[in-house]
This record gives sequence, structure tokens and C-alpha cells, in this order.
Amino acid sequence: MDPRLRSAVDASVGWYEDLCTLHGVGSVLSDGLWSALDPPPPLHSDAVAVEPEVTADRVLARLEGREHGGVKDSFAAMDLSGAGFGLLFSATWIHREAARPAASSEWSAVTTGPELAEWTSHHDTRDVLLPPLLRRAHFRILARRAGGHLVAGAVARLGSGTVDVSNVYAVPGHHVDWAELAAAVAVYFPDRPLVGYERGEPLTAARDGGFTPVGELRVWVR
Repeated sequence: MDPRLRSAVDASVGWYEDLCTLHGVGSVLSDGLWSALDPPPPLHSDAVAVEPEVTADRVLARLEGREHGGVKDSFAAMDLSGAGFGLLFSATWIHREAARPAASSEWSAVTTGPELAEWTSHHDTRDVLLPPLLRRAHFRILARRAGGHLVAGAVARLGSGTVDVSNVYAVPGHHVDWAELAAAVAVYFPDRPLVGYERGEPLTAARDGGFTPVGELRVWVR
């Protein structure tokens, strides 16, 4: 497996572990499949394929008894449509070599509860990204401001040797310069490659900012 893909998938599992811990949800990782023991936080899947050999049958066995839920197929290798799942979206894993740190007056870390409330109000993550994250050393919730107004945001999470960049957004009328974002992340977590996944226009913007596609994924829901 491409080590860049391996690091991106592992970073995603680390994110799930941290967010489930934040929300008091237990989890299990066995036979190449991660799954939540209780309903996961909003916008998160119940199960995540961590190894490419995970099959649809293994996923269905793990989720037996759950009427609703989601599955992140990290390798776009399964078809769950016959089990009542619908494809929510397909996306592309991305990787970027470490950027040179560049402090920006526009990008800064969110440090207070009111700032976080403003940030999540633009991204529908109020019930996902909770204030205790602001006290975790390996998380940075970043905000970009222009003219005193919040116009873009992103989350950077330091894992095992890489930084997972996720929840990247811009308010209408603005866009994210991913090269600038990478340089801002490097201020907090220098000399680390960046990973994540995107689709559509954000994927194009990430590629323009120096990110390279390294694999495909799918998210299924029922």
C-alpha cells in the first residue's frame, strides 16, 4: 500500500477515536474494521474500513442489529447497495509534503468558546466540535478572518507523524487558498506531512495548493 494512503487512513481513524472519546462513545478495532460501540457523533460513520481486505459481509456482521448507520469504505472497494445502504458520497484521499511555516495575520487558532460557536455556526458542527477540543494540544481549530469577519475555517489534528486537515470551509464569496492553509498549519505542527480527503471544487483547490491524490474512498448510509 502507498504509505501516503496508509497515513491518511490511519489519521482518519485517529480522528474518529478522538471524537468518540470526546462524546463518551466507546469503540473497537479488530479484523481491520473500526466501529463505534454506540451511536457515533453527528456526521460520523458507525464503521470505518482500516484495511483493504475488509469485506461487505464483515461490515454487515459488525453492524448487525443497527437499523441506521454509516460506513466509511476507506478503499472504495465495497458495494453495500444490496444491504439497504445508499452511497452518500465518494471522495479522494490527499497528501502534501510538509509546508514551510508562514505566520498569517488572516489565519489564527480559535481559543475561546464564543469563537468556536461562531466557527461552528458557519459549518453545522456545533454538536460535533465541542469546547474541550480547545484544550487538546494535538488539535488546532483554525479560522481565517478578513475585515474582522470569519471567512474560512479548518481543523488540524496532529497524529503519528502526520497532520490530518479536515472540515475545511469558506463562507459564500470567499475561497480557501490551500497552500496558504498548509503554511498556517505548519506554524503549529512544523515539518509534518498533511493528509485528508476532499471532493469537488475543494479537491481541485487542494491540488492547486500542492496536495496529491493518493486513493479513493466512499461513505455509505442507511
